[in-house]
Amino acid sequence: MEPKFIKFRVDNHKATSLYDYNPFIRKLIYQYKGCYDYELHQVFLDRYAKEIKLRYFDRVIIPIPSYQNEDEQRGFNHVIETFKSIGLNMLNILEKTEKHKQALSSFKQRKEVYKYLELKSYPDLNKKKVLIVDDVYTTGSTMKSAIHLIEKLNPKKIDVLVVAKTRGKRLPK
Repeated sequence: MEPKFIKFRVDNHKATSLYDYNPFIRKLIYQYKGCYDYELHQVFLDRYAKEIKLRYFDRVIIPIPSYQNEDEQRGFNHVIETFKSIGLNMLNILEKTEKHKQALSSFKQRKEVYKYLELKSYPDLNKKKVLIVDDVYTTGSTMKSAIHLIEKLNPKKIDVLVVAKTRGKRLPK
């Protein structure tokens, strides 16, 4: 696992990806998320958790959700468990209202993810800094939808942190 700390932007917000979404990372995420291998929850951030906590010490973490039935079947939410190791306050305020597998969707269908994402609570984020976290960043549709919802809560600042980011082209299956 070679971290890249890739800097990019999501709309006007600063974003960082720890890893390039290469075949090894893809396989590891699949084993964790798709095969329910909970023991892998610390491998992505463990070596960098303290550094990440120092960098984002004044942020409230907001995880991108999975569909609730998937979490129940898996026995855990993979994004929440991955980012718990940072040790910052986490607000689970987003909800995916329908099962929507991005990996099985066309580019056009991926852009419609906003239809399945909504706020399930409305905490006071006024004057607070937010860090939205997710496992994989592909087209940016989910992240942009989440940002749009969270902006309604008037946070002072929004940053993005993901485990891995694709480099445009899809990997072969």
